[in-house]
Amino acid sequence: MKEENKVQKRRVYELARELNISSEALLKVLQELKIEAKSHMSTVGNADAARVVEQFEKQKAEAKTRATKKRKRRRRKKKTVVSAETVKNVKKILARIDSSGAKNRKSKKVRYRKEKQERHEEQRIFEDGEEKILKIAEFTSPAELAQQMGQPVNSVIAACMKLGVIATANQRLDVDTITLVSEELGYKVREVSEYGAEALEEARISDTDAAEEGRPPVVTIMGHVDHGKTALLDRIRSANVIATESGGITQHIGAYVATVGDDSQVTFIDTPGHAAFTAMRARGAMVTDIVILVVASDSRVMPQTKESIEHARAAGIPIIVAISKMDLSTANPDFIKQDLAKNDVLVEEWSGNVQCAEVSAITGVGVNELLEMILIQAEMLELTAVPDRLARGTVLEGRVDPRRGSIVNILVQDGTLREGDCFVAGQYSGRARALFDENDEQILEVPPGYPVQLLGSPGVPSAGDSFIGVESEQEARKVALRRQMVAREKLLHSRHKVSLEDFWATTTSEERVLNIIIKSDVSGSAEAIIDSLSKLQNDEVGVNIILSGAGGITESDVDLAAASNAVILGFKVRPDQRARERAAEEGVEISTYGVIYHLEDTVRKSLSGLLKPAEKEEFLGSVEVRDIFKVPKIGVIAGCYIVAGKIKRNASARLVRNGVVLWEGEISSLKHHKDDKREMSAGFECGIGLHKYNDIKAGDTIESFEIIKIARELE
Repeated sequence: MKEENKVQKRRVYELARELNISSEALLKVLQELKIEAKSHMSTVGNADAARVVEQFEKQKAEAKTRATKKRKRRRRKKKTVVSAETVKNVKKILARIDSSGAKNRKSKKVRYRKEKQERHEEQRIFEDGEEKILKIAEFTSPAELAQQMGQPVNSVIAACMKLGVIATANQRLDVDTITLVSEELGYKVREVSEYGAEALEEARISDTDAAEEGRPPVVTIMGHVDHGKTALLDRIRSANVIATESGGITQHIGAYVATVGDDSQVTFIDTPGHAAFTAMRARGAMVTDIVILVVASDSRVMPQTKESIEHARAAGIPIIVAISKMDLSTANPDFIKQDLAKNDVLVEEWSGNVQCAEVSAITGVGVNELLEMILIQAEMLELTAVPDRLARGTVLEGRVDPRRGSIVNILVQDGTLREGDCFVAGQYSGRARALFDENDEQILEVPPGYPVQLLGSPGVPSAGDSFIGVESEQEARKVALRRQMVAREKLLHSRHKVSLEDFWATTTSEERVLNIIIKSDVSGSAEAIIDSLSKLQNDEVGVNIILSGAGGITESDVDLAAASNAVILGFKVRPDQRARERAAEEGVEISTYGVIYHLEDTVRKSLSGLLKPAEKEEFLGSVEVRDIFKVPKIGVIAGCYIVAGKIKRNASARLVRNGVVLWEGEISSLKHHKDDKREMSAGFECGIGLHKYNDIKAGDTIESFEIIKIARELE
């Protein structure tokens, strides 16, 4: 009987193995069927096992029926009824796709021909007699150099190895190395300032053969600070720009359009007059047609006025002199004309060829005569441009707006800039998303001779960079990436690692350097600040500009300052909250300014603190040695009489005999009878011991003095 029970009963795990399920799942099924089973080792009778198997077969059958029903539903799809109108629309779309495909094929052919022509232009070698000249941009690789020469890469690499330069095919070479390698292979090199500039300009000119048309003149107002340049421009434009300037001085380049006379428009560029803005004045002279030199009638020709005259002469631009502030009682225009004559600027009244107008921005006297002179000079110049071309211009300034992003101020010099045009500005490329005039009113296109604020640049280009419109965004991106690579290589070459020899050389020279990070509202201001701070350094102290740019002070700037032990100077920008917190944690100093005078003064004081103080000798007193006393274990003590001044213990002293200095050191002991004294005045006798010196004789003179350190100021 026991053997039959064993056969009739099976354990839970055995039944689960037969059903191909887990023991836990089978235990749940047994609980649902109300069959007692505690674990996988519990036994199940044949009747209960049959119930479980029957339950599983039933569930399998139900699952199969559900699957077949789903498959039948999938097969029973309704037939789509296509209307005649739909068929017509589809045919139209297909026809349009075919036509666009033909256009694309055609555009591909045009693009291929253009790329082939560009490759030929890149490989073109200008031959002048027997000389072969290559146009090369900085940091060109041997592979690119070989392509332009039409020679294998191995020959260029072999020439590099002959010169001791180990270079790979894609390694970037500097201009000096490229020149030496090219001369080794029989070529001469002409360096190109901006990569792709000539090719882009040729493509822009060759697009259209439109006729030239007249354009408005570009007039730059230049002169010394506080001579009334912006006030004169406000009078012409009937505006009040001075009220928006910090400290009452111009610190940016401002471009404005004014209507003069009978609907004649003139573009005015207002440049800063402060000494720090030399680069801005030079840039203003390069993009202008006429220069108005403003000189205050109660002043004279100042250094920045002379500098403006030199910029205008270097650019070959005609000058019109405007003697301002004629409403003052101290006005003396004849003295100004005489001072201008000393600088080779002869006005027409003095038998010269320079027009001169005496004006007053307050009363308006002489302003109309000045405008007439501008129009006459513009007619003589016969200024023309081709509006039916892609735009070409110059970046005046750039800034980062918290709401609109990067804003680039551009002066369009040729062609027309339209919304949606692709462009290359310096090392950035993009598409013109929006255009605004100087009054922040949106416009759709900008003809030549007009300024514009452009939105759509991924970054802020440097002031003075060229701006040119291109046909395709792909071409613009290619040129921009190459220029960014050149800029990155320049940065890497400037940041060389310091070796031990360099470290000891800088340590022994005792040169002290102040590391600075500069952030400003526009890129032109940062450039001017760098230029002014670089003039403050001398042989003892220097300034190292680690980073400069436009935009607010961010947390990454603080991290860089903490890593390089630098201070952060902000010009018309503020740090955000995270940057403030980070600066407080790292102990980084952040200073913000609104006027460039204050920034310069702060840096000058900081550099003055780094200067080694000057040492000055101050006379304390002198004594006459009258007798000598030898004290065991101490040495020689001089019995003295204080002739003048006072004597201090541990003060510096020198021993003089017959007018010759024999010893210089410290006074080790000072006594009056048996009492030690710190200081004694004239008219007393005392005993003096000199530090480690015993060669003292009666009749010698001991002079006492102090070395005073005086703080120096940077000149």
